[in-house]
Formats: sequence, structure tokens, C-alpha cells
Amino acid sequence: MGAERPSDRVVLATSNGTGMGHLTRQLCVALAMRTESAPVFFSLSAAAGVLGRYDFRGEYCPSRERGWMPEVRWHDYLADRLRAFVAETGASAVVFDGVVPYLGLLRARLDLPDVAFVWMRRGFWRQGVRTAPLRSAALFDRVLEPGDIASAGDTGPTATAGDAVRLPPVSLLEHVDPVPREEAARRLGVDPERPTALVTLAGGVINDVVAPGSAAVRAVLEDPEWQVVVTRSALSGEGLALGDSSRCVELSGVYPLAKYLGAVDVAVSAAGYNSVHELLYAGVPTLLVPNRSARTDDQAARARWLAGAGMALHAEEGDLDGVRAQVRRLRDGTVRADLAAACAGLGRPGGGAAAAGHLDELLGGEPIGGHANPRSRAREWEVRARTAAMRGLGPRGTALARTVLRRGPGSGPARPMPVRLVEQSDVDPDRAGGMPPPLVLSDRLDGELLRAGDPVEHMISGASAGYRDERVRIARRYYEVCDVT
Repeated sequence: MGAERPSDRVVLATSNGTGMGHLTRQLCVALAMRTESAPVFFSLSAAAGVLGRYDFRGEYCPSRERGWMPEVRWHDYLADRLRAFVAETGASAVVFDGVVPYLGLLRARLDLPDVAFVWMRRGFWRQGVRTAPLRSAALFDRVLEPGDIASAGDTGPTATAGDAVRLPPVSLLEHVDPVPREEAARRLGVDPERPTALVTLAGGVINDVVAPGSAAVRAVLEDPEWQVVVTRSALSGEGLALGDSSRCVELSGVYPLAKYLGAVDVAVSAAGYNSVHELLYAGVPTLLVPNRSARTDDQAARARWLAGAGMALHAEEGDLDGVRAQVRRLRDGTVRADLAAACAGLGRPGGGAAAAGHLDELLGGEPIGGHANPRSRAREWEVRARTAAMRGLGPRGTALARTVLRRGPGSGPARPMPVRLVEQSDVDPDRAGGMPPPLVLSDRLDGELLRAGDPVEHMISGASAGYRDERVRIARRYYEVCDVT
């Protein structure tokens, strides 16, 4: 992009999601841009603290799932937060990675016609999911779809939408090289001389013998030579009461795991986008157990296609005998060699650099001037009408409407939460009973703070005094701030 100018600044925004996928993909884009620009993050994920490991600046915005304000008001809050952030950073583009562009995001888009908006939209949507969010593509200047090794098996609604620019696959392995086996094993806490299995199954319950994660671990440990590392996302509860615990290590806070795959001989993983592309590009022989609870991502279709192509093994999460049988196959050296050979021709992913190139092209072209095509006008009217309806109905009326429309209950309280506005340094861990919880103001990307139960108003480091004042005004608008003396 050349020397950094104010117009080069790009906001990389992510939805909450159920894991690290959205944040990791945007991190790939940022790493491809950072020598020429200074991207900033705006994330709804409480895992945003990992950005500090890469010296990126950013801001955490609580998702509606945190339940800190009525959902109706949360969309207004998101729009206010994003508008203020764009103004503070002087950004000329916002790139959103998420399945559904939130109403608040779309409202900010309509209020910022001179800012380019890009939707990073993963493919492989499941058959039968709501396709209404796809109409939002009309309000974006560009839709980018991260490539998928298994794209030939994608038969979902995005496969035929025809509105996206297809990128190469996006993976941190574009920027991160696995460290040598001994160093990786030391970081993971395992013996580099013994064969090692990685088990990373979202939703697995390690102490539950009927769970696929438990079945996989037990099948690995049948061979006394093998050891297992299990990610915390695959666990529920405490401890590792599974046979020989000396050969079973729980991983916590290891990110990015891609850096340490040199210590791993096989993997048993869910079939989400990031996991698949990290493991297969790293050449790790893998058993894919698709997570059926994924609402939009068709993990089963991705896993079936890759198994059919000989690039992975596949078992269904409800078929525990099948999981055990396929894990035993993974312990076979010939099977592992065949899987590794099938993945050897994948080369290196390049989607992050390709996305950065598209942003360069977009910002270097004609000035962004809003939208005038019929589809965008129709979607704009829909966004404004929905906003007016939600405001008119209020939290209780909107909840009733959701029930009538069978959308399920909304999130958050029925009225603004009473809070005390405090600086992070002034938080009292032993606050008196009956006092409102603190609403913590902080500019630190502190993972523990972001994951805590008390509400937080996080702002980008180095923010101006004017921005700080605006953020206090926003907080007072959406919380019931009590002046406690």
C-alpha cells in the first residue's frame, strides 16, 4: 500500500463466534498488511487479548451474548461504538469477518457512506440455514470468501450466490512456521521421543465416556507408547481422570497452536475451517469428527469430501465405535504416511496476502460513494425499517415479536443494567454486597478482564481525550450509571 497515510487505515472487525476462527482469519490478513499499513482490530470476541502477542492495537466490544444490555439497545450500541472507532482511527475501510452482519453493523455502514465496507464470509453454509443474511451483501463494497481445500464439496447457498471474490485458503501457516519438534514438545509439555496425538473436539467432555473426545483419548492410550494433548475447548469439567494421566496433557492458553504442530504425529479434530486448514497444510494425519452443533458451518460436508479425497479420516461424533476404530487406524504408520502424502501437494496458503491485495486495490481505486443499485436500496430500506420497528416495540415488544416469529428469546436484560463507572485500577475485588457491579474502563488488552463477568468498556490504547469522553457518553447512554460515593 506504500507509505502509510490516514486513508490506508483498515479496521478488521470480527463477530463473537464460538471459537478463534474469525479472529484468526483477520489476524492472517493483518500479518499480510502490517509492513505497509497499520490495521486496527474491533472484535466482539473476548479472546481479543491474543492480539497483544502480535503488537496489534485494537478494541473489544462486548457481544450481545454477554447479556449486559437489552438486545434491542445492543444494536444501537454496536453502531455507536463502530462509528466512534472509525472516527477515532481515521479508517477508510472496515472488514467484517462473520456469518451474519449485525443490524448495528449495517446501520453503521449506512451512516458511513465514504468508508469502504468488506464482508469476509466463509463458505460451506449448511443446507437449510436461513439465507436472509446473504441479502446484506448488497450493502458491502466487496465480499471476500476464504478458499477451502474442500470447496468442491460445498453445495450450500454461498456456493451459487455469485457475489463473492474467491480467495486462496486463509491460515496462520501463511505467516507462522512450526518450530522444531523438541521445542514444540517442550512448550506442550510432552515427551518428544514418544508419538503424540492432539485431540481438539469442541463440545467433547473429557471425563464422559460417551463423548467422542473421551473415546478418542482412550483409543490413543490403548497403545502404551502414545501420549495425548487435549485442548481446553474440548473439555468440560475439571481434571483428566482418563486412564494414565501421565500420558494425557491438557493445553491451556497455547496460541497459535499451529506453531507447535511439529510435536504432533496425528490429530483428532472437529472439521471447522481453521482447524482443517492448519492441520492439513501442516501435513498432520487427521481424523475429522464434525461438530453437528455448528449452526452454519457444514462441517460434515467438509469432512466427507476430505475423507473421499484421501486427505483425512472421518467419523461421526455420535458413532463412538467409529471414532475409536478410526483412531486405531491413525496409529498405523502406513495410514499416516498415505494421509501425509495426500496433503503434501497443498503447498502454502495465501489467502491473507490475497485479501490484503484486494483491500489495497479497493482503497486505491475510485472514492467510495455509497450505493445506488436496486438491491442495495431495498436492503437499506429493510435495515432502517427493522431499526425503527425494534425501537418502537422496545425490549418487551421485540421479545414478544420474536416469540410469535419463532425466533427464540433475545439476549440480555429487559432494562439497562445499573453499574458504577470505574477505572480498571480502581476495581475493588471485594466490593460490598448490594452495590452495582463496576463498568470497567480500560485500554489494556487484558484477556482476564475481557473474559470476566463484570461489564467492560474497552478502548484502543493511545486514544484521544475526545474519544475517551465520547466513550463515557456512550456508556451512559446504554447503562444505568450510578454515581456511588
